[in-house]
Amino acid sequence: MADHPAWAEAEACCNPAVSVLYTLEFLHPAFLQDGATIPLRFVLDVEARMLGIEAGAQFGGGQMAEFLPLAFEADMPTFGEGQIPECKIRIDNAAGKLTPYLEEAVKVRADFKVIYRQYREDDISEPVDGPTEFLITKVTVSGTVIEGVASFTDLVNMKFPGLVYTRKEFTSLSYS
Repeated sequence: MADHPAWAEAEACCNPAVSVLYTLEFLHPAFLQDGATIPLRFVLDVEARMLGIEAGAQFGGGQMAEFLPLAFEADMPTFGEGQIPECKIRIDNAAGKLTPYLEEAVKVRADFKVIYRQYREDDISEPVDGPTEFLITKVTVSGTVIEGVASFTDLVNMKFPGLVYTRKEFTSLSYS
């Protein structure tokens, strides 16, 4: 991601002593536990983490949730005229954690979604970036590697910018 100048500049401005935790939450109606649909939550780390889920989330909003360690990477989204931005997500060594769920997912015709969030290690109460929802398509499994293409689920109706600045939260704002 650092190959984009704006991204590199933003990362350079951050305190290097504070780590960023990248997470993925997979959602599909076939992901069941005791008959109830569950999210599959993962963090790019070597240990499980308890992280806060934003209020209003489909599963566990306003609560702490466990994210299991998983190695994954994603390209920056491609942008082109007349195209919906998309990127590839690659998950390594996922056979035991994801493959059983993916085998069930192919039996149920429904959208396979992923929610991306970032947390600061010094404040895990809620995400500092996200949630950003993507639709996953073109999933391939090769050995212990799973790859899929992620695109925005509803780019046309997304609000830009995603954060609404109000005078209540940002008291120094003035209307001209």
